[in-house]
Amino acid sequence: MARKSASASNRRSTPPATVVADTPHLALSDLHIRLEFLERENQKSIEQIEKKRKELDNLLERIQEIGREISQRSAPIFQQLLELDRQIHAVFAEIFASKKLGKQTRKNIEKIYRNLQASGLISPIDEPKVDGKNIEDEDDDRDGWNAEEFGSRESQFRTEPEPAKIDRDELKKIRQLYLRLADVFHPDKVLNATDKEYRTEVMKEINQAYQAGDLAKLLTIEKQHQMGEIIDRNNEDDLERRCERLDQENQFLKSQLTNIKQEIKLTKKTREGSMVAEFRKMTKAGQDPIGEALNETESQIKTIATVLQFVVDFRDRKIAIKDFMKGPPVFQEMQEMSQEELLMEFFAQF
Repeated sequence: MARKSASASNRRSTPPATVVADTPHLALSDLHIRLEFLERENQKSIEQIEKKRKELDNLLERIQEIGREISQRSAPIFQQLLELDRQIHAVFAEIFASKKLGKQTRKNIEKIYRNLQASGLISPIDEPKVDGKNIEDEDDDRDGWNAEEFGSRESQFRTEPEPAKIDRDELKKIRQLYLRLADVFHPDKVLNATDKEYRTEVMKEINQAYQAGDLAKLLTIEKQHQMGEIIDRNNEDDLERRCERLDQENQFLKSQLTNIKQEIKLTKKTREGSMVAEFRKMTKAGQDPIGEALNETESQIKTIATVLQFVVDFRDRKIAIKDFMKGPPVFQEMQEMSQEELLMEFFAQF
């Protein structure tokens, strides 16, 4: 009765906001108010985290979908580029294999060969050898692309940002909650096949949430299965203990929400994230962003095909050495742009 009287006499206490922040020991009625406030805050944070996590998952899934579509549709073009590159190197190999080349003529041809590689029109390879020695190359720092890497480049999409670091106290809290849930739902603790199957599925969710450091998900599982701490709402010690626990959880949840928002922000700023936004914009306007980019890339295939024909014509003696030394007709305009840059332009259009 004394406690009840004390509770009634303290109904004129400070507003809830002040109570939550500044009052370490509260009367029973005020503890009820604080508990209700913290529970609402807890539920709100969990809902916000679930919403933001879904937004992040959808963004990452969309990046992967676009990556797969680009890979599938661009594969034939990449194969054409690789085949043209292989043929150009093969023709040069035939030319260098000729024993009729004079020393100066060979050096001139080697110069054109190196320039084509340095410009990025063809992939760089080991230098042809004369008398068992590699030809000197005054410029070892080339801007060319590697044909083997080029073949797999279309599938290189970073789909996840670096995970945000989790506070040590938060990790401890996640660990404690995980162990509590695992202790309750471990399938080995039951013999019934149906119960074992049910617990196995719940443990999968628990393990996934734990591995992801997802406190909100673990708390959701706890709430779904009514595993919350049982408290006596007429007991001040129980209420204070519950409020303290909720207050700590809410701080961790706020930290997790901040981390997820940061992940979304960083992902949107990546090349792939920007590509999703541009892709959505162009698609909404009725355009085919991948098709348009591939059309432009096909024009580059024609350019490289002219290089192949130029080298073949020289091999077949349709072009004199003095004309060959000028390089292919497209050489000058392409010299400043490497194949690597062409690919960067291709992906930057999305």
